[in-house]
Amino acid sequence: MIRRYWLIAFLIVHLANTEAAGQLLPNIEIINALKESDRHIANGKSQYALVQLHQVLQTKEAVTDQNILSHLYNNLAIVLARYNNFTGAMACFYKAGSIETKYNTTKRGKRYLSFFSTNANYDNKIKEDIVNDDILELMVQDQINQKELERTEEYESERIQPETIVEAFLDQKEATHYALAILIKQPIPGQKNTNTGLGEVGHSFISLIKYNKDQSAICKSFGFYPEEGQLIPVNPLIPTALSVIKDDSYHNWDQLLGKFVSKDQFEKILEYIDHNIANEYHLSDYNCSDFALTIAQLGNIQIDNTVGYWPLGKGDNPGYIGQSILGGKYFNLDTKTKEGLFTCSNNLFTKTKK
Repeated sequence: MIRRYWLIAFLIVHLANTEAAGQLLPNIEIINALKESDRHIANGKSQYALVQLHQVLQTKEAVTDQNILSHLYNNLAIVLARYNNFTGAMACFYKAGSIETKYNTTKRGKRYLSFFSTNANYDNKIKEDIVNDDILELMVQDQINQKELERTEEYESERIQPETIVEAFLDQKEATHYALAILIKQPIPGQKNTNTGLGEVGHSFISLIKYNKDQSAICKSFGFYPEEGQLIPVNPLIPTALSVIKDDSYHNWDQLLGKFVSKDQFEKILEYIDHNIANEYHLSDYNCSDFALTIAQLGNIQIDNTVGYWPLGKGDNPGYIGQSILGGKYFNLDTKTKEGLFTCSNNLFTKTKK
């Protein structure tokens, strides 16, 4: 009789362990896939990382650990940003932040290669309102199916009519969220240089995103440029020119700093664009970086140490802004900390862009 009780007890424990193992196994496989995606992200292999993350996204219903879900969305945010899919990237940042309430930082030396933190105003119960997982999965699958776009500085951003930016957001649809991203292409990635010595000064531009209740979204990425075609291009001796706005949807970048903004902040940004987008371009006083930093300030983003010097001039510039982002010299003025901000590097310090 006693032996039978021991046998029954053994079977119960065995079945319990088997069931626990069955529940644990998917999480182990998912954790391994996420670790693989970490490695691919660190090595700049975005396509490989996206394949791993897509597999996890398809099996996320088996996940019981909320930290794993936050890890998934965190990595998706970084990879989608590297593909210039800022709509998907900021949505994943939001979804990860609404799950996990701690900082996630990746550093190399003193450089912040990625910084991910939650916003105290994020509400877990409405995280699916921004971009649901079915749409996100289609977005990721579509990106995997496409051949990787070779984003180089040879890609020419096209001039657009300034008024089309504001008009695009007046779609008469109810919005649920608004996001802003500041993007920096340094003259020399990872270095505080105002130019390359060969005339290349880098570029600063922004991306504005409006997420609608019906799961649609509007994203506009654009930058402030001097008008081309002058007999003598803008230079320290002739620092002024008429300005133009260009579509920077496919422009390469080294550093991104993003934040969700309030409806009031977003409307102030649109108002500023509507009234100041035709300002005269001035190399020292109002260049692409001044334009981007002004919009950042309207979104309550502060970036320190942005002014550098060059022969016969000084001013805000992409080289210094990029280094400040890499060094963590930025703040969310809504929280008085870095909380609520997302930043990542675009395959910086890696040999491959795949």
